[in-house]
Amino acid sequence: MRAGDLRYLVNVQAFTTTQDPTTGEMVEAWSTVGQEWASIEGVSGREYLAAAAEQAETTFRVVMRHRPDVKTEMRLEHEGDTYQIKAILPDKRRRRLVLMCEVMA
Repeated sequence: MRAGDLRYLVNVQAFTTTQDPTTGEMVEAWSTVGQEWASIEGVSGREYLAAAAEQAETTFRVVMRHRPDVKTEMRLEHEGDTYQIKAILPDKRRRRLVLMCEVMA
């Protein structure tokens, strides 16, 4: 992995539940747990009909330095785009993390 390929700063986000101290209400939100430099590359796309409307779906490969805490329940955010992590591809040497993602609408 070449450092020059990691040109996009992405936020790694996890879904959290916290309690509002004044009302006691449980608040669910996405919170940023870290930032990483990554490469983002579109690898496939398709169009289909669902619910009588045309839909589009694009799969992206996101590569970043290895983080042991990243899970498929998390998401990435970059410049207003939100990427849902669909799969984490293994790297036996644990030098990089390859994520297959889809853009969330």
